Amino acid sequence: VKMLKSAAETPADAIVPTRDWGHKYSLCQSFAKSQRAGLTIAMFKEDMWCFEPVLGLGLAERIPYFLEGNHRYPDSVRKLEDAAVWCQNMPYLEYGAYKGIVSAPINTCSFMPDVVVMHVSGAQTSQLLIIKNWIDGKDLYCQLSGHAACVYATVPALLKRECTVAIPCKGDRRLAGAQDDEILFTLVPELLPDFVAGTRFLQEHGWGLPVVEEYKEEYDLKPAYAKLGEMLGVDVKKSPPREQKYQKI
Repeated sequence: VKMLKSAAETPADAIVPTRDWGHKYSLCQSFAKSQRAGLTIAMFKEDMWCFEPVLGLGLAERIPYFLEGNHRYPDSVRKLEDAAVWCQNMPYLEYGAYKGIVSAPINTCSFMPDVVVMHVSGAQTSQLLIIKNWIDGKDLYCQLSGHAACVYATVPALLKRECTVAIPCKGDRRLAGAQDDEILFTLVPELLPDFVAGTRFLQEHGWGLPVVEEYKEEYDLKPAYAKLGEMLGVDVKKSPPREQKYQKI
């Protein structure tokens, strides 16, 4: 995903929905087209069918009617003042800084992305977080919402230059094909070499995928876990075997 400061920055191979297809899309749908159909799609304000990314990406000003919570109350927030809290806290870019956004598959994109957004499984999310810890020891502190996944997956990462996790919203699920077992993980490209190195290192040192399930008591501890457990007074010696006694039925 790359933010565009002007229409002149539109990649030559990009589809602009209103220009090329004669209709508009929600941003989650254009992301899905890039992800599943391999298309490069540029979206400007006139191409947007959903207004939340228009505000979140700074393509329009956050007007008082939005900030008062009127589109959330009473449909999805029970009190108007609480709906206002959500609207005022939705992440956003500075108004006017950008004119549009373009998305394309990471392996074929003709531009340097600002962020890399992925739909991943729960296991893949765990692995990506482990890799992030391998890189710098830092956890992710994310703003999560059930709404506006396209905004929450892009804007915080763009502002902070940090990886983030987001939850597919109803629109992403209903209109763009996000699955029940998917989570959004966003990478910043400057960390991509470290993520590749971390993936390889962890895979070679017993921290990779797939995860082998073991429903086993007193399973084998990694040496570093056993050592620290001992230092804390945890009994990490395996229990002696016992004769199993079964109750007759």
